[in-house]
Amino acid sequence: MEIKPYITEIYQYNYWANKRYLAVAETLTQEQLFHKHGHSWESVHAILVHMMSSEQMWPQRWRGEQIILLDAKDFPTAESILNTWLKVEENILAFLANQSDESLQKPTSYTNPKGETFTLPLWQMMAHVPNHNTHHRGELAAMFALMNIAHPEEEVVQYFLNASGQKKF
Repeated sequence: MEIKPYITEIYQYNYWANKRYLAVAETLTQEQLFHKHGHSWESVHAILVHMMSSEQMWPQRWRGEQIILLDAKDFPTAESILNTWLKVEENILAFLANQSDESLQKPTSYTNPKGETFTLPLWQMMAHVPNHNTHHRGELAAMFALMNIAHPEEEVVQYFLNASGQKKF
C-alpha cells in the first residue's frame, strides 16, 4: 500500500468529522460551550482549542520549528475557533501535499516538553493527529449527550460511504 494516499484519506476524514462537531459547537450557548463537565479538558471549548492547538503543533515539530501553543483565551466563540482551525487545516494539508511516500517513511525526530527526543517515520506521527482527534471527538460526543444535544455520527465508515456517494451523512 502507498502511504501518502492513506495519510491523505485519514486527514480528509479527520476534517470531515471535525467540521461536523464544530457545526454543533456553533449552535451552543456560551454557557454550554464553556460548561465544565469535570473530566479531560473539562469543556467543549477547551477540547476544541486543544485539538486545534495540537494540529498546529505537530507540523511545527515535523519542520523542526519552535512550538507555539494556542491560548484558549484568544478564542471566545466557536466561530473564532473554526476560523483559525481552517488556517491550521490548510497548513497541515499543504505540508502533506509536499510529501511523497519516501519522505513519509523518513525517520523524523522531535523533542517533547520534557526534553525527551523521539524518532519515528513521519507517516506514523502524521497518523497520530487524526487518531488523537477521534479520541477527543468521543469526549465531545459524551459532553453533548450530557447536555441533551444531538451530535453527529462520525465513524470512518460513514465518511467513506459519504465520500463514495452511497450515503449522505
